[in-house]
Amino acid sequence: MYPLFLVIFGRSATTIVMIGFAAGLAPVILKTIEGLAGTRPGAASTSAAASGSRASQQFWKILLPAALPSIFVGLRLGLIFAMINIVGVEFLINFGGLGQLINELAERYDLPGTYGAILLRHPGERRVLRPDRTARAMAAAVA
Repeated sequence: MYPLFLVIFGRSATTIVMIGFAAGLAPVILKTIEGLAGTRPGAASTSAAASGSRASQQFWKILLPAALPSIFVGLRLGLIFAMINIVGVEFLINFGGLGQLINELAERYDLPGTYGAILLRHPGERRVLRPDRTARAMAAAVA
């Protein structure tokens, strides 16, 4: 999809945002469908019949709360995929950001700096390094 988005939007921030959005959308949709389909039909119909609720009330009060854990898993996966694609596109089009920094350091054969920048904010990591710890993290990446 990268060449298509590049032709449509050019080398701009819109390209980066749209590729990140497209990469993160599929897991969210698939996990939402999985969560809604995984709700036991007997529980939903029994609860709806007992309370006399309409189909829309059944969705908002029974099906959606039962599917929320799966929906949040999809959101988490979508954000990870979006971050990976955003850094990759920044790397390819040299528009700015972490991808451009990694590309510039790699082109200068600054391997410690390259690995430090990669470890600075890896999409799969749960924590973000503070600026005062950046030098320590880059030194640890070299060792």
